[in-house]
Amino acid sequence: MAQGQRIWQQGENGAAVDSRVAWRLASYLSIAGIFLVAFLPRALGFVGSTTIWQTRAKAFMEAVAAGDWSATLQAPHPGVTTMWLAGLGRAVSSAFSPGFDSLPLSRQSAIELIPIALVVSLCIALAYSLLARIFDRQIAAVGALLLALDPYHISLSKAVHVDALLSVFMLVSALYLWTFIKEQRWQQIALSGVFAGLALLTKTPAIFLAPYFLLCVLVWQGSQWLAARRTGASIGRWHGTRRQRVRMLVGIAVLWTVALVATYWLIWPSMWVQPLKTVEVSFGGALYYRDTPHENPLYYLGEPTEADPGPSFYPINMAIKMTAVSTLGFLASLVLLRRPLAPHKRLALLLGLGFVLFFATQMTLGEKKFTRYALPALQFVTILAAVGWVSLLRWATRGRSRLLSLSLIVVIAAQFLVSVPRHPYYGTHYNYLLGGPRVILGRGIVPGQEKGEGLEIAADYLNHLPMSKLLVVGAQSFGGFYFHFQGKTVPLTDDAPDYVLFTRSELLRSVQVEEWGPVWEEYRTREPKLVVAFDGVPYVWVYKTGPAIDDAAIANQAHAQVGQDVKLLGYTFEPRQVRPGEQVRLTLYWECTGQEPGDYTVFTHLIDGTGETRAQKDNPPQGGMYPTYLWDPGERVQDRYQLDLPLDAPSGTYRFAVGMYVLQTMERLPVTTAQGTSLPDQQLLLDGPEVLPQ
Repeated sequence: MAQGQRIWQQGENGAAVDSRVAWRLASYLSIAGIFLVAFLPRALGFVGSTTIWQTRAKAFMEAVAAGDWSATLQAPHPGVTTMWLAGLGRAVSSAFSPGFDSLPLSRQSAIELIPIALVVSLCIALAYSLLARIFDRQIAAVGALLLALDPYHISLSKAVHVDALLSVFMLVSALYLWTFIKEQRWQQIALSGVFAGLALLTKTPAIFLAPYFLLCVLVWQGSQWLAARRTGASIGRWHGTRRQRVRMLVGIAVLWTVALVATYWLIWPSMWVQPLKTVEVSFGGALYYRDTPHENPLYYLGEPTEADPGPSFYPINMAIKMTAVSTLGFLASLVLLRRPLAPHKRLALLLGLGFVLFFATQMTLGEKKFTRYALPALQFVTILAAVGWVSLLRWATRGRSRLLSLSLIVVIAAQFLVSVPRHPYYGTHYNYLLGGPRVILGRGIVPGQEKGEGLEIAADYLNHLPMSKLLVVGAQSFGGFYFHFQGKTVPLTDDAPDYVLFTRSELLRSVQVEEWGPVWEEYRTREPKLVVAFDGVPYVWVYKTGPAIDDAAIANQAHAQVGQDVKLLGYTFEPRQVRPGEQVRLTLYWECTGQEPGDYTVFTHLIDGTGETRAQKDNPPQGGMYPTYLWDPGERVQDRYQLDLPLDAPSGTYRFAVGMYVLQTMERLPVTTAQGTSLPDQQLLLDGPEVLPQ
């Protein structure tokens, strides 16, 4: 009998062990799955619009390698974690590929982004683990997946910058505080302080975590006091006399602060040799940005402004960058506060809502405002949305677990569908509950194109043109475009670009409009070569340069049809008189008359009175840089040639022989005059200069 009982107990214990192993395995698989969902869209398909942190990371790592600790003070932000991670990506890549610095800038940044995407994704996976302890595994999974798939969060995570890292470090620090409130373990306070230190090393607005820490502790103690009054007994193991509670609270504050300060000091070498200056520069910079608006105008509610856009800026911008899924879930979580809840869940909801309200308020107090500055608060909106959705669907499904699971899958799928199909241009998403991109951008609520979306597509178009490495492009968004373009990028005011490029954001914000305004007025009524649009909203315009060609402005009219696709409108040349050994400059004016013109080569021959060719130039239009197959129907093209007369050229009146041919077959295109007459030799003979005796 006793032996049978022992066997039964052993079997029961074995089943319990197997259950724990299965639970842990499921937990680890969930964490790994959430990590992959977060990591893949952030690491793949790089979209960058600035090199400022790439440059700082390189200088930071060079200072570390040289032992020049003071030179690791690169910016007041201070961006230390960004520089460490981007520098790590650079160092690892350089170890395996010595030619790292010769790679295109976009490729370098894509490599440097990987460690940043890795850390952001790990923090989201860690957030799942913490949320599971604060709430439950369903709420944790929905919250982590909504955050992992949030298009705005992904957009800011796909750049070598500071905002995504700041946000996830603040998130984890706050969640460790919430976990401590529920479980009261000292290591949770220490870890909260460590992540607060990492957040502060990334960007100074993380100083918000200090008063937020006090808020959490005070709300926690207040809730315990209220619970004790209702029940007449102490709650939790953190109780005792008033003096004991004060000592405990002081101990918590000291531990959190020591962990923060130690992290801040250990990871930033500048703190080792010049701590006072480092702190002064960092927090002095924060005060400067608080009191100084951005040097370039903002565009808000239909007009550019250099002034503070006011207290409505963050509420409106946060609302339009949320997804419909997060918006509905967040509203549900607000309703949930009016219903009976477990005390620790109600407390977490209140603390999450407090983070959103107080952090948005802190950022509103500053003169310098950008939507991305609100990302830390938007994360907590997403977490609260998960609580709202799970609670709402539990109530709606009334205990039917399969139906609940299916409903939660639908919620995650909806977030996936508004996000991932935009890969890699996640920043083009705007809240469909508020009208979506067409309505929000069409009405000018915000300019859009926060991360330079569309510039990479425009650069790719130009990179695939003939002789693209020789192309010169005048770009309005200079910094973001040259990042991807393999030719030469110059300001729009440059004298002789081959193409000009305008962007939605710069046009609406009127950034340095006094410089590019006249150029835009010249081209805005022309047909662009390329328009990059998302959701029917144009983001980038690319125009081929050249004067607007009017028939009246062409000195020598021709109007001869060359083949089926091209018409020669006329020509000009100079000088009218020339001597042997000098140069004649000929300009042809073409018009595309075909829908899909072929690839033709232009021949321009300078012939003497006897019909002998004395100089010639054969090439596709504009020196091969703008071949005919790129022309659009109705487009007019100015095409210049330089013909050098030989020293033995006889004097007399010369003519130009002009036409086109197919290079592969050397077959000339037929030439027909405006009267319909076919010309012999498939060429047009045009009056030329007078050659004077040597």
